[in-house]
Amino acid sequence: MVQELTRSQVSTPDSTTFPASAPAAYPVFYRTYSRKNDGVRESWPEVVDRTVAGLVKLGNLTPEEGELIRRNQSQLHALTSGRWLWIGGTAWSENPKNFSGAYNCTSTNADDWRAFGLMMDLAMMGCGTGAVLEPCYIDKLPAIRNPIDLTVEPDLGVTPVDQRREETQVTIDAHHVTIKVGDSRQGWVASYQTLLELSSDDRFTGPIHVTVNLHDVRPAGEALKGFGGVANPVKLPEMYQKCVGLLNKAVGRQLNSVECCLLIDEAAVTIVAGNIRRSAGIRQFSDADALGGSAKDNLWQQDDNGNWRIDPERDALRMANHTRVYHHKPSIEEMTAAVRKQFYSGEGAIQYAPEAIARSNADLLSEPILKQEFLEVYTSLGREEAKGWLRQRYPAMPEDELEHRFQRYGLNPCGK
Repeated sequence: MVQELTRSQVSTPDSTTFPASAPAAYPVFYRTYSRKNDGVRESWPEVVDRTVAGLVKLGNLTPEEGELIRRNQSQLHALTSGRWLWIGGTAWSENPKNFSGAYNCTSTNADDWRAFGLMMDLAMMGCGTGAVLEPCYIDKLPAIRNPIDLTVEPDLGVTPVDQRREETQVTIDAHHVTIKVGDSRQGWVASYQTLLELSSDDRFTGPIHVTVNLHDVRPAGEALKGFGGVANPVKLPEMYQKCVGLLNKAVGRQLNSVECCLLIDEAAVTIVAGNIRRSAGIRQFSDADALGGSAKDNLWQQDDNGNWRIDPERDALRMANHTRVYHHKPSIEEMTAAVRKQFYSGEGAIQYAPEAIARSNADLLSEPILKQEFLEVYTSLGREEAKGWLRQRYPAMPEDELEHRFQRYGLNPCGK
């Protein structure tokens, strides 16, 4: 049986105010973590009540364990994740389709169109999104074959509230496709993913005429009753146009890593504008990917009059950190170049994947000598040989688990 704390068990916190040494605490708290109930913002004690009670229910914790968490959180000694501070203990968070909203960060291999839709879905729940854009993944994406002629009907919210569809409706009539966007997180995601899928759909030959209808999407300022906050789809029409522009430039070939990055980031721009959360993303490129490694170079440019402007075609790249993944040990020259680039631009992060994989498999590489041997095999012989080395020691391990363990450098970007 789940042990739930009552309000009396989690109330009367040890601290009801933030320290004077943190003058920004109240603005940040009320902007980011205090939910509005019946027009009234939660206080810090109320957020402690809500989030601790949610953890007790989720983890089937004892009253003593709940009290330990409550005391440390109320005294600001240890806090739950930022995402849990926002959605923990709400009815929204208890819906299984929303469980990812409790996570600060996620990672996805960009190897099919569903992965792009998943990243938008995660971002709309407030998660930071990681995308691994190495060739072993993006080379699995289909080639772009269909030019798209796009029309966006941007009149948001003209459909009466009680008649709005939540699910996106897609209608195909020969080479004409209508996407009627649903008024929900899933509706936005489905419309975005559908547009990407149309670009490679082999049911079509020649250009596809696509109409995106936004009449059912609630306008800016309307409340989001489940997740909280208010809607702000100001960038939604532009997202479709930007994505189609990227796809049309790639007709006849596969997308490169930076184009994949931009497709993800155009969705991120839309979501950040919608007040879901700050921009939080990481894009992991191969160390040999010169295009990815220089994607943000000269992002800001100066015209003849000395005015600075950002390259509009690459503006969305600001939505995420760019990291190059090394599957071999970087040389001192490579390390120096990366640090120098970080000093001048803030970019140039690198990751030593074998170390990240070893740390995230500490349950198997529990002894220093095992970790060292693993790193030597990986760096000298390669990834597949390192998998074989681990398979010999754990022959009963399923192949899908073994593969997952070797993909954990996306989940654990240590060594940067």
